[in-house]
Amino acid sequence: MWLFLCIAGIFFWTFMEYVLHRFLGHVHKGKNFFKAEHKMHHAKADYFAPVYKKVVAAMLVSIALFLLLDVFLSALNAVSFIVGFMGMYFLYERTHYRYHQTEPIAKPFIVLRKHHFYHHFHDPSMNHGVTTRFWDRVFGTYTEVEVVVVPKRMSMSWLVSDDEVKQSYSKHFRLNSR
Repeated sequence: MWLFLCIAGIFFWTFMEYVLHRFLGHVHKGKNFFKAEHKMHHAKADYFAPVYKKVVAAMLVSIALFLLLDVFLSALNAVSFIVGFMGMYFLYERTHYRYHQTEPIAKPFIVLRKHHFYHHFHDPSMNHGVTTRFWDRVFGTYTEVEVVVVPKRMSMSWLVSDDEVKQSYSKHFRLNSR
């Protein structure tokens, strides 16, 4: 049971990633704890929320999840779900950072980067997933991406050399002068 709940926690994180990003980051019209940091991330090429804010949020969510799940599950099973959920959250954070800061490890990972960067540079109402495109497909916010046009001022160091897209990425990315 604990393994199933750990996997369920992983899956549930991917759903929460989509919901938080789409609804708190973009759809919600007022101020919220997530939106201010998210707007900064979209506006500044290298901005990520400070680590301490992410750790505090992860701790608060873990405690709240434990208190909720402990009503219905044993403590071990509740912790198993939380380990999967938080493990996937930390994988999300690492993956998202890598998209913006480092070269892809392997060519297939460009597909998810293009998905994410389309959201950043073309249409913020589409392609909300970072670790998966699944929920975008389920909720109709998926757009197939062939080429992403990246504003020069927002271009990532791994993508460009001498103010041009590196040859190895030219099939997937273009620069514009913005």
